[in-house]
Amino acid sequence: MIHMPQIGSMREQCFDAATLSALARRHTSIPLRRAGPLTELVIVGVASILDKQPDMPTVVLWGSRTGVLVTGNRLVSCIEIALEPVFPFDFLASQPIVAAVSLQKSFPCIENALYQSWLGDPEIHWQRARTLATAWLRAGRCERVICGQVEPDKSGEGEHIGHWQMLRL
Repeated sequence: MIHMPQIGSMREQCFDAATLSALARRHTSIPLRRAGPLTELVIVGVASILDKQPDMPTVVLWGSRTGVLVTGNRLVSCIEIALEPVFPFDFLASQPIVAAVSLQKSFPCIENALYQSWLGDPEIHWQRARTLATAWLRAGRCERVICGQVEPDKSGEGEHIGHWQMLRL
């Protein structure tokens, strides 16, 4: 018998930069040196899904249409106009792996975190994420999968947005 996953309701989050940064630092057990909105959105989104949930093996599958580009552009603009000193770790902070490391160190139930870039139609991405989550659940690789989309504000003056959903068998 094939079990269909239970798909939780979609959660949308919107934050200004200061609120997002404060929430991310409250939810992580490691220092977030030079972490940008991309990493902060992932931490805050996953923390909101895991709040008051039992501890069980979890996988996080997340993506962004513009997040890595926005973070990279911020780094390049700092270099070009010397807004602030740029360090080698700034480049690392522009990579999605920083969010994965922060998640696994802050939430021991997270066994794996995978970034998927979003191209094209958001509905196709969500369907792809849910299909992969269902395959992992059916294979017994985890007991729940948290899927998300995060979009840091491009202008630096607006809202950072995240969408999150949890799947279980």
